[in-house]
Amino acid sequence: MRQKTVLITGATGLLGKQILLELLARNYKIFAIKRAASIIPINSENIHWFEIKSFEDNLFQQIPAQIDFVIHAGALVSYKKSDRERIFEINTDWTTQLASHAMEAGVKKFIFISSIAALGKKSTDHFIDEYTPISESEFLTNYGKSKRKAEESLWKLSKEGLPIIIFNPSVIIGPAKRYQSSAQLFAYVSDQKPFYTKGLINYIDVRDVAKIIVESIGNKIINEQYILNNSAISYHEFFKTIAKQLNLKAPSIGVPKFLVIFGAIMENMMSKISGKPVTLTMETAKMAGNQNIYKAEKAKHTFNITYKSLEESVEWTVSEMQKFREL
Repeated sequence: MRQKTVLITGATGLLGKQILLELLARNYKIFAIKRAASIIPINSENIHWFEIKSFEDNLFQQIPAQIDFVIHAGALVSYKKSDRERIFEINTDWTTQLASHAMEAGVKKFIFISSIAALGKKSTDHFIDEYTPISESEFLTNYGKSKRKAEESLWKLSKEGLPIIIFNPSVIIGPAKRYQSSAQLFAYVSDQKPFYTKGLINYIDVRDVAKIIVESIGNKIINEQYILNNSAISYHEFFKTIAKQLNLKAPSIGVPKFLVIFGAIMENMMSKISGKPVTLTMETAKMAGNQNIYKAEKAKHTFNITYKSLEESVEWTVSEMQKFREL
């Protein structure tokens, strides 16, 4: 029996690395895409690494095998205004191009990792699910807009015959470089910043996300969309959980949204002087005070998963990041 093949983008990222481990455990033959500057995180005879040179390249013509499934986890997560053009180029245009090539190649399923940032926000009770309507007045970051446009392109292609699944994870908790992905939140506490915003953070462990994604390959479900979220908690409690694991003082001064925006302006000014990466941009500041809770009952029912606790996720993340001196 032929070994099932998977093409995965974003394979060197926080989520991508965990997906690789899940795929290896289930004996898939993997074709992993990386950028020239990216370091290969896992070596295995079942992983074949390919370097992407242009987002316009047809990867299916370069890979010497029939691809059964695609997991498109590659994206640019940025909230910097200066990255706008690049965000849409990678998150929207590349996704559309890759999906079109996948349809031509006859893949059995195209799995797209989107984000809760792309979902509609027109809710009267702050609860959001896969069917929450879109409002013209809602605030969306460029990242959220780029992911939403990518989703719209995929739904159009699904009507033309491309079998798709879209996942919208919340903040994915797991080990990464100090100022990448959710690791920025751990760095924020590690840097002993005193402030926290009076809002909610929706979160999920990267291992839970990877497990669900890989399980979706083997089932018969197509043309569905799922929010992936464990729970929501205040930023104050979230930071306290991290601080406890680090044996540090947690941010203790709650600030209203207008002060968060002022802080973003000041931090951006200081970043230009010091050269230190910015952890608070204008876009992230505008998201401050978020009270939305993302309902993931659909995914929980379909995949029957028990999520890892926040304490377990934080303990593992801190331990792994400390091994590599990222905290």
